[in-house]
Amino acid sequence: PWSLRPLTDRPAPASSRSRAVPTSAGPLAGLTVLEAGRRIQAPLAAHLLGLLGAEVIRIEPPGGDPLRGMPPACSGISARWLALNRGKKAVEIDIKAAGDRRRLREMAAEADVFLHNWAPGKAAQLGLDAEDFAEVNPALVYAYTSGWAGRVQGAPMGTDFMVQARTGVGEAVRPEGEAPAPSLMTLLDVLGGLQGTEAVLAGLLSRERTGDGVRVESSLLGAADTLTGPALRRAASGRNARRSAGFRHPLPTADGWIAPSDASAAAAASYDLRALSTSDALARLAERGLTATRVTTDLSTLHHDARLPGAVSRDAHGAPAVPDPWSFA
Repeated sequence: PWSLRPLTDRPAPASSRSRAVPTSAGPLAGLTVLEAGRRIQAPLAAHLLGLLGAEVIRIEPPGGDPLRGMPPACSGISARWLALNRGKKAVEIDIKAAGDRRRLREMAAEADVFLHNWAPGKAAQLGLDAEDFAEVNPALVYAYTSGWAGRVQGAPMGTDFMVQARTGVGEAVRPEGEAPAPSLMTLLDVLGGLQGTEAVLAGLLSRERTGDGVRVESSLLGAADTLTGPALRRAASGRNARRSAGFRHPLPTADGWIAPSDASAAAAASYDLRALSTSDALARLAERGLTATRVTTDLSTLHHDARLPGAVSRDAHGAPAVPDPWSFA
């Protein structure tokens, strides 16, 4: 789902900045990421790099990112925007203005990563492509999170649901017995963001080994390939492309719902559990060697759920926050 391309044969100049960081800091502490992203894919990739310890500086248009005001809001700021951009610094730059583009190149000269998800061809048109930045910083990791990765000629705008529709994700992610349909969430944006982070980490590792900058690219199309790959392999071997999914068919109890595992779904469905409490229903199935779990139907209860201690908290704005997914010692 990624591509890496060396940018220059010139040796990278030794950095004048110290890389000494506290032993308790994340592995990317001391590195600077410039992110010029919109919506989800690029901002999520940069957010994860920040969780790994990098300093993330977000490039926003004059007046700030309009998505800061997207509802639902928390303390006057979009909760969705906070989830992707918490902890980042913000700098307003008009990339259409020559003076601001020079300023951006100056910032890139001191950065380790430049990350964007602009429309195809926009970076080259503005003189902000990988080769342009290599002139001021040959050690820069230049990352582009795109829609179609340049692989689909004449394709429509590379948005999540357009890529889902074109690649058959709506069938691949649906379990057996259900009609194909796109996911209710922007699945490829999220997976594309994760793969964008992986691409940047691979680029940083390449730079560490060679001393040279590199252009890395990930895409929504690459994310779709990851999701459809298992179904395509099953179909190619003569098996059903889709599998059953027990969690898609929860069973009602007297006071809630339980979701059987995939392996237990068929057998669990034969029991009428509506007269039993959820706890008793789970015990009844366990006696018969069937596994299931209690279904959470109210997201506001997650930070009190004993099964998920510390999984959800509140940030300074009152918005839901989750802890870093990694720990380093």
